[in-house]
Amino acid sequence: MGVESIVTNIKDVAKYLGISVSTVSRALNHYPDVSPITKNQVMDAVEHLNYRPNAVAKGLIQKKTFTVGLMIPDISDPICSLLAASVEKSFSDQGYQVVYGSTHRDPAKEKQFILNAVSRQFDGLILTPDVLDEELISLLSDLRMPVVFLRRRMPEGLNAPFVDVDHYHAASAAVRHLITRGHQRIGFIAMPASSFTGSERKRGYLDTMSAYGLMPEMMGMVEGGRTIEQGRTAMAELYQRCPGLTAVFAANDLLAVGALEWLHQQQMNVPGQISVIGFDNLEHAALHWTQLTTMEQPTEEMGRKCALAMLRMMRDPKQLPVSELIEAKLIERGSVLNLNAIPMYTMN
Repeated sequence: MGVESIVTNIKDVAKYLGISVSTVSRALNHYPDVSPITKNQVMDAVEHLNYRPNAVAKGLIQKKTFTVGLMIPDISDPICSLLAASVEKSFSDQGYQVVYGSTHRDPAKEKQFILNAVSRQFDGLILTPDVLDEELISLLSDLRMPVVFLRRRMPEGLNAPFVDVDHYHAASAAVRHLITRGHQRIGFIAMPASSFTGSERKRGYLDTMSAYGLMPEMMGMVEGGRTIEQGRTAMAELYQRCPGLTAVFAANDLLAVGALEWLHQQQMNVPGQISVIGFDNLEHAALHWTQLTTMEQPTEEMGRKCALAMLRMMRDPKQLPVSELIEAKLIERGSVLNLNAIPMYTMN
């Protein structure tokens, strides 16, 4: 049986509506040159006639698998899972299947996922590699499929767009929020030194403290990690080192929640005795007992823009979308005290 006989039913849809087969095909594939009225008519006819496009035949005709690979460092990381959900929804709306690869930050697994994507002839790859080493860059430079980086910047030598938050300026905004509310003794709980996003946030903290004439090296910085437990441990170390702190900037919300837990266990009032600000705006941040002030990563927007960039590249390989840096938004809750509003407040 040939491909044409497999997809004959599309002709029934065209005949039912009195339009061409190509118009039906373009409507089903969400081409922008098909009017909304025609597209709705096609969708109604498809449902009425119980027509189901054959994915295999469709792929053979268009030389596509309608599959996109999404490589993420750790699916258990809330930010990764939120981004993955947004990416998947955007592609699903366009008739594509997303295949996940959670690599657990293992460079060998990252390279294997990319090789598997090539052998399975995926139509494109969205990547969040943990480490962009020379071997990975060389592998990517040989690919003949579209690549978009998510939460990573395009490495030198690769011609691929990226979608990311401006972590540096967002961290600067978080620290300025504390400083303009009278805080000068501001500690920092960092993510691992190997983390690109963590490094950008640390840089934002250091530069902003210096810009205001403050000395971060005297205030205390502790490498926490990524988890709530690591945040608890880091907060204990930070407070022991610098008991005079009035505020702490944690490089992600899980670290901030861990810091809040430790402070609560020590019966220290937040924000009365010490203020805490995080980064991400995870669901944890809005809990009644948490009420964490934080910088929001717009994960839904990031995932959608990443998918749109990929779809443009798959439709026109010669068109390279412009990379996007998205601004994070300050979400004010109840974990930061305005010292300027306290009469006669002075630093000890």
